[in-house]
Amino acid sequence: MTAPLCIFVVVDLVVAEKPSVARDLARVLGVRPSGQHCFEGSAWTITWCVGHLVQLEEPAAYDARWRAWQLETLPILPREFRLRPSEHATAQLRAVRSLLVDRRFASVVNACDAGREGELIFRYVYEYARARLPVRRLWISSLTEESIRRGFASLRPGAQLEELAAAARSRSEADWLVGMNATRAVTARGRRAGHDALYSIGRVQTPTLAMLVERERARERFVPRDYWEVVGELRVAAGATFSAKWRRGATTRLATRALAEELCARDHRYQDATEEAARPRVAAVRARVVKEPPPLLLDLTSLQRTANRRFGFSAARTLELAQALYERHKVLTYPRTDSRHLSSELVAELPAIWRALAGAPEYAAFAEELLARRPRPGRRVVDDSKVSDHHAIIPTEGAGRAAALATLGRDERRLFDLVARRFLGAFFPDAEIAVTEAWIRVGPGPLPPGASSARAPSPRDVAASRDATSERGGAAGHELLAQLPEPPDLYFARGRVRRVAGWQAVAGVDPGARRAERDGDEGEAGAELPPLVEGQPVRGVFVVRAGQTTPPPRFTEATLLGAMESAGKAIDDEALRAAMKDRGLGTPATRAAVIETLLKRGYATREQQELRPTATGAQLIEALPVASLASPELTGEWEARLARVARGQESRAAFMADIRSYVEDLVAAIRSSPAPAPLAPSRAADGDARPRRGRSRQVRGRPGHLARGTGSRRSAAKPKGQGARAARTSARPASATGRATSTSARPASATGRATSTSARPASAPGRASSTVAIEELGCPRCGQATLMTGSRGWGCSRWREGCRFVIWFETAGRRLTPSQLRELIRRGKTRKARFRGEGGVEIEGRLELDVAADGGVRLARC
Repeated sequence: MTAPLCIFVVVDLVVAEKPSVARDLARVLGVRPSGQHCFEGSAWTITWCVGHLVQLEEPAAYDARWRAWQLETLPILPREFRLRPSEHATAQLRAVRSLLVDRRFASVVNACDAGREGELIFRYVYEYARARLPVRRLWISSLTEESIRRGFASLRPGAQLEELAAAARSRSEADWLVGMNATRAVTARGRRAGHDALYSIGRVQTPTLAMLVERERARERFVPRDYWEVVGELRVAAGATFSAKWRRGATTRLATRALAEELCARDHRYQDATEEAARPRVAAVRARVVKEPPPLLLDLTSLQRTANRRFGFSAARTLELAQALYERHKVLTYPRTDSRHLSSELVAELPAIWRALAGAPEYAAFAEELLARRPRPGRRVVDDSKVSDHHAIIPTEGAGRAAALATLGRDERRLFDLVARRFLGAFFPDAEIAVTEAWIRVGPGPLPPGASSARAPSPRDVAASRDATSERGGAAGHELLAQLPEPPDLYFARGRVRRVAGWQAVAGVDPGARRAERDGDEGEAGAELPPLVEGQPVRGVFVVRAGQTTPPPRFTEATLLGAMESAGKAIDDEALRAAMKDRGLGTPATRAAVIETLLKRGYATREQQELRPTATGAQLIEALPVASLASPELTGEWEARLARVARGQESRAAFMADIRSYVEDLVAAIRSSPAPAPLAPSRAADGDARPRRGRSRQVRGRPGHLARGTGSRRSAAKPKGQGARAARTSARPASATGRATSTSARPASATGRATSTSARPASAPGRASSTVAIEELGCPRCGQATLMTGSRGWGCSRWREGCRFVIWFETAGRRLTPSQLRELIRRGKTRKARFRGEGGVEIEGRLELDVAADGGVRLARC
């Protein structure tokens, strides 16, 4: 009798980071995209993580002593870190965990985002599930069908990513250790001095806030000074006119009007001087052609900076748009990159991308020119040594689909246009600018040594000088001369005229533009000077122009991102910025979330394009007992070491040992530092000189989804698309956002009561109410945290981790009291009272707890 033939079908499991990516993979792998928690096919089963399904455990899980916020129990240094489920998608976690231990799978493909954080998401879930499946890694930079096919055809062994995983774990644990210990230590120290405040400290968040505060302090210290300049409106014999500014060395400014008027009068007299050599004439002319190469391709930070300057987009908005262009529309490559170059393996694919862009009318002429001459890219474009995880952001072949660009929204289209033109322009010739510099001499006597041969400062020199001066908090601009130099007087004129457009034609740079963008994606041009030769006489009038020195400018998101990229140092040069990129604050993928965290927590405000610290943010920095907590340089050094861990150049053990040592020293320093004096009301950074009644000036923790009451329910909803990624980044415990979370986000006071903020009723936004205090009540929705008081309601202290439970102060036409809140939480209902029902009709009833409802309660008639 013949034994039955057994056929075993090999099935592999694929774990993506998001459902949308899972659907893209399913389409390419031939798997029907249907199922609540996974898509099952004959050869592949695809599931997804919905971001961080697993995160580091809370301190109390290691030791019950760490539940209370007390200096005596610090530092918190677990020997080994444990993992726990996140609360936003427990059902999905159960499904993924079950699949990871299912014996029918031969292996698992890690298809989470190809980067440090994507690696961490998968590794944490894999470890939590105690999976033993062999791991392979999908590593792709775009979600086009061709890219996915190539990626699955060349899956990498999971062991090749061990160094990247080590860096990801180290980042996560370092943020947890610094955030948990610093937040608790500084808060507990403040409480000993009578502070009713929660000081949220983070490895990245706090140094970023410190930069905002220091810039604001520099502005407050700044004393404006009046100055005067003298300009000659000159003409040559043929009648052509031009302007020239008086200059002595690098200085153009005079300290008094009297000096400027004396200079004008003196030079007017010299026009009719009997001595011909004293009359105004051209002393020197220098003409040259300057070649301006195309700017580097875009990484995420440069994309965010440019979009902020050009369109006013916030960093978070730019990331959201770029992620949509990558995931949903598939017309851009992976946006969370820190590289501004392409790898050599992409060179063969460039014609296909040019061909795709040729299908769009606005790019057709440029793309067709590239297809005709097939330029060979240089090292400013292709450099394998400057590409780590991902290459620069560029268009994909999918941009050539007829409907691809037509479906883009207005902002998506603008961002894509920025990337497309930068990409095409990178393969065009340098722009050529004819620069003419002329020195005009007025008056007798020998010229100062090197006066006419030295190059006058360019606008970029002046900008760099202004940035350096801003760092010192001094006056921007040049020194003010307090006395008039001896003649002859020298006037400087510069003309810039574009002779060859080159890449600037692709970028759409106006040849008449007078100012370059700081990222270098616009050239600089200006008025053309008339033909001038040395010794040529000129005549004209000399006029006085008044001005005033300006304080260092506030940060915009563009300039703050640049400062974060270079750990607080003002660097304009592209090459120097690239050299500093490993030492920045956070990573390109997390900087937007850090800025949004500061805004949401009330430590900073955004006013049009400017970012400024609030009084709360300034006082937090001033209350820090250890300066290193706010040090951009120290945080930048840690980031550089994490990059070395990812490259296998430093061990994870050595990095974490130093972090633990730092935490021990930090807690010891905080414990031994004198308790701070109670914070006195001070002039707020937002210009409010008077403390408002009923509102504390101290730092308070409050749920951001309670900040504006029912009018802000959108912020409480689950974000969509890339906004979800940004929200997840800000929700991770002590993660790249640089801040720690805890089971009890607000420490209990000595009386056992949770601290609280004053509450302003939604119906009376202009009036402050008395402070509302509540006992420590557990959250009825998640069961793992306590309630805290926001400005418009009571909410879960773990709201940043996904629990959106809230009970509004103003509910059913009645302002709830703390006793009614306690009744709801403890008994599930309030006593009978008068409430306002549907249509505004008052009824007799009670509120009943409904954890699934919007507002946490429902009204029941009695």
